[in-house]
Amino acid sequence: GVPADVTEDRKAVIQSVIVRIMKARKRMAHQALVAEVMQQVSCRFQATTCDIKKHMDVLIDKEYLERLPGQDQNAVYDYLA
Repeated sequence: GVPADVTEDRKAVIQSVIVRIMKARKRMAHQALVAEVMQQVSCRFQATTCDIKKHMDVLIDKEYLERLPGQDQNAVYDYLA
């Protein structure tokens, strides 16, 4: 497995990348956001769709993002912070 401190670092990287992208775009579709995050972190490590989705949910809970009503795969996110 991946050491806990590495997992924590990756969590911070993924969340900050999501926030940075959303701050620039304001609104983005789920698939486009996941693809952009994967591309931006790919030079550092391989992020899974599952990891990214989990961190998007954390950011929704922290009220950085809002998921607009819609089906899961067609979800659209708004930047709130």
